[in-house]
Amino acid sequence: MQISTELAIPGRADEVWAVLIYLPSYPQWNPFIRRVGGSLAEGVAWKAELTIDGRLFFSVPTVITKLMSGARLTWRGGLPKLMIGTHSFGVTEASGVVTLQQSEKFSGPLVPVVFPLLKPSLIRRLTEMNEALMSEVVRRKASERECGFEGSTDTAVLERRRPQHIVRNDDRAQ
Repeated sequence: MQISTELAIPGRADEVWAVLIYLPSYPQWNPFIRRVGGSLAEGVAWKAELTIDGRLFFSVPTVITKLMSGARLTWRGGLPKLMIGTHSFGVTEASGVVTLQQSEKFSGPLVPVVFPLLKPSLIRRLTEMNEALMSEVVRRKASERECGFEGSTDTAVLERRRPQHIVRNDDRAQ
């Protein structure tokens, strides 16, 4: 079972990617994934600290399964043999608009019972995260302009519209 969200963000793909992969800034802007520990490389184990409701947080052991610089970040984790989630981000750019795709695909024997209960909260959290990521991109761009660094793709420099969402739900058992 899977859920997917998509958001058009005005700007450049490298600006969106810089926010997405600068993990130390997650606690400041990310309402869904509060913290991620580990380095960015395929095969690296992470602990992702997530929230479904904004109040209760839980840690999920994960492993990065795909990292294509500037384009895709995917990790897999959960409760082995019970419920595994594969979380993926895709960043594409066309005509000055960046599309951020975020999806979560679940498998395991608990999924038919747990997924229907979690689905509304997960859709809301992925959507909130997309909006927050866009706001952070806009904030960093404004900060760049104020500091005279407009156009920089340096993560250290970048640290300093209301979205339109497309939500796709695929409830077929996977």
